[in-house]
Amino acid sequence: MSPFKHNINTQTHQGLLRRQQKACRQVYDQFATPVYNLAYRLLQNPEDAQDISQQSFITAFNKVEQWSEQVAFGFWLRRIVINQALDLLKKQTPEMYASDTAQAPDDLADPQSLTYDHRHDANHYLQHLSPMMRSVLWLYEVEGLTHREIGDLFNRSESFSKSRLARAKQQLNRIMNKQTPQVKQL
Repeated sequence: MSPFKHNINTQTHQGLLRRQQKACRQVYDQFATPVYNLAYRLLQNPEDAQDISQQSFITAFNKVEQWSEQVAFGFWLRRIVINQALDLLKKQTPEMYASDTAQAPDDLADPQSLTYDHRHDANHYLQHLSPMMRSVLWLYEVEGLTHREIGDLFNRSESFSKSRLARAKQQLNRIMNKQTPQVKQL
């Protein structure tokens, strides 16, 4: 169940419209963790994730009158986080963002260089995907966006999302198959 499915009550909404600090604090306390986690999963950088989290809350508080109340507040906030994170990725890595090539980790070729068992560490594998492919994979598989919604976020077609998702899964499979299980030696 998505932590973004939650709504805010009428009193909190009215407080946000009046720019009341207490209402802002309630919303922040309710959504801070899922907002940061989503930003981190898309960006793979804790500092950038913190910045995007702050920017997303500021944007939400400043534009709360644009929330239609037809969707849960959390889903509206999630869309803000996704847009902010994707915009940052586009600015930081325009050439890599357009690319489908994974960042091939150098240490995969040498099993001796592995000192940690990554078999159950999703972040380890996700960081080796290009930002675009990581974003499409996360938005579809974890956040539950449709291919159409993802295509719209990237100003592309539905088939764009489907093909990037398939390629991301293929690359993850290749990366996971290259690694031999090595447990940290004490």
